Amino acid sequence: MIKTHDRPALRRRRYIPSKYLASLAIIITGAMLGLSPAYAEPAKLDLAAYKGKVVYLDFWASWCGPCKASFPYMERLKATYGRDGLVIIAVNVDHAQAKAENFLKAQQSDLAVVYDPKGEIATAYNVKDMPTSVLIGRDGKVRYVHKGFFPDQTEAYGRQVEALLHEK
Repeated sequence: MIKTHDRPALRRRRYIPSKYLASLAIIITGAMLGLSPAYAEPAKLDLAAYKGKVVYLDFWASWCGPCKASFPYMERLKATYGRDGLVIIAVNVDHAQAKAENFLKAQQSDLAVVYDPKGEIATAYNVKDMPTSVLIGRDGKVRYVHKGFFPDQTEAYGRQVEALLHEK
């Protein structure tokens, strides 16, 4: 695992304020609209719009080796479970959006991408390692947090996604 930063504010927060889940408005590329991330106009996204869906938030950076390995896995998750109610949002914490766009172009990814250069969303979710994945249940509550990406654990990750998708 790679440490992203060592900020006191990240160490203090142990929960996600409900106001974040209910009203967090963040910038997302047009990838949600099927547009290329490099040329898309940003659109607003409210996580409350995904209530009733299982949300997989993946915090990543262009310089992170394990992040590169996680993208094909997330693409497979999307292909397998997208129709069942899984939404995958990749939250990039690079300071320069161009680096993230180059990474995405190399990955040939069509995942929805949120740019978080100031780390505000990462701070809200207590992200300290890259990558970190946060699984949010249909009820809007954080159910699982994965620090790092371990290919030998993808089967277990998939079972967690399936379990959340089967909850009503």
